Amino acid sequence: MVVDFYSSGFHHVWFSSRQHEAMIQSRLVKNAELFGSVPVAATGEGELPVIDAEVLQVHAPPFVTRETPGEAHGPSAFSRVQRRRSFIKKKRDRPAASPSANAAKGSEATTEDISVPKDIDLVALPQLCFPGGLQILSDPGEDCFHFLVFTDVFGNQTYGMVVQYYRPVQFSQDGSLHQNGHWSSSRPPRLYTAFAICVISKYPYYNALRDCLSCLLVQLRTCRNADFEERVKDFAAKLALVPIPPPGPLHVVFSLRPLQIVLPSKEDKDNPAVDLDLHLPFLCFKPRQLLQIITCILMEQRVVFFSSDWARLTLMAECFILYIRPLLWQHPYVPILSRHMLDFIMAPTAFLMGCHLHHLEEVAAETEDLVLINIDDGTVSSSCSEKVDIPDIPLVAEECFIKRVEGLQVHYDLDVCRLGTSTDINELRAQRRQWQQRLNGEIQTITLELIVNIFREVHDNLNYEHRVFNSEEFLRSREPTDQHFYKKVLDTHIFTPS
Repeated sequence: MVVDFYSSGFHHVWFSSRQHEAMIQSRLVKNAELFGSVPVAATGEGELPVIDAEVLQVHAPPFVTRETPGEAHGPSAFSRVQRRRSFIKKKRDRPAASPSANAAKGSEATTEDISVPKDIDLVALPQLCFPGGLQILSDPGEDCFHFLVFTDVFGNQTYGMVVQYYRPVQFSQDGSLHQNGHWSSSRPPRLYTAFAICVISKYPYYNALRDCLSCLLVQLRTCRNADFEERVKDFAAKLALVPIPPPGPLHVVFSLRPLQIVLPSKEDKDNPAVDLDLHLPFLCFKPRQLLQIITCILMEQRVVFFSSDWARLTLMAECFILYIRPLLWQHPYVPILSRHMLDFIMAPTAFLMGCHLHHLEEVAAETEDLVLINIDDGTVSSSCSEKVDIPDIPLVAEECFIKRVEGLQVHYDLDVCRLGTSTDINELRAQRRQWQQRLNGEIQTITLELIVNIFREVHDNLNYEHRVFNSEEFLRSREPTDQHFYKKVLDTHIFTPS
């Protein structure tokens, strides 16, 4: 895939989990499907056992796979037969090529699955698609979205947007499984299984890709079961053709019925595009608690967010990462941990991670020196004591931040209650988007001002000739009440004066 300013950065992966029929019958049902190119999470509480999902297919540019000579005139790469095989199993079953065979192939040494994004682990991905486990429900769950961030060993990030929705499943008397109205009897379906559609992108277009997936769901609800996979593939192919806007004032707008989708551009090449609602933490936390969380991040503490809503975990973490810019978080960053990944919290290094709220007590009991942030309750606590020991931000910076935050209008309804109601959904969305862009700009100004106020006098203690920062002299010039804060911050990787 070509990557430049005008190239699309979207990968589309179709995930589907289907267990063997014998196992399905023995455990009532073990069927789940995932479509797209980003992971999905199941949030509903089910009465039946939690089961595992797996990847069956990947749709990614250029949406082709290499054919063997015997298949040159056979079924297409996305034929019905091929779709029904496990993608992971195909990779496992493929015999390993000998070094001599690889040498003989030369330029053809590329693997057959050329559509798989190289930085995506397809074995671990289903866990993040269903971080709470895949469940079979007696009632259909709500459509739900959540978001993922993948970070490679070089710090490069890839972003995932996931939608999950439920479709009916039923067993007939002979043990076969029927879906989407294809039943062996007139009895209505009794069980529901989750499907997931994922979009993986190099760019953090959270709102835009959520809108895209919402449009796709409208189409999938009315399509026949036989057309389902082709409809997903067609969506992936169209989305991959959307250009990414270059840095500057121009945005990309495209139509995906019934909505108009906007991809905002970066302000400049050194800053990411902002396509999320930066005021969300202001709705959950008071100003002093916001400062506590920012302080923990600046001091590179071991921070864990908790929420009963998987979507909030990534969105909140991403907001706080943007709040500290131009400083950068340089440690492990996993805003969503599945139930099988809780061991990550035992890592001895600084990190920023997120877990479902029902793991809060378990995590607090197993590990010390964690900063536990309950998004749902708006509280900040410690795993080793009832009171969290967080140094106060310098008084001048704190007072300025609180005063500026109190002047923010973070409630959209209050801002538009004087206006009439438009009957055009795209006009309503454009109005809401303009309001959000203004508010995001105000919040970015306030948080940048906070960082500047904290480190305002750092440049006075820089030796530009020898590229040395005189930290001892800087600390002596601080107020005694602020020295504890600065000692902690100056001893971190995140603070790198240049």
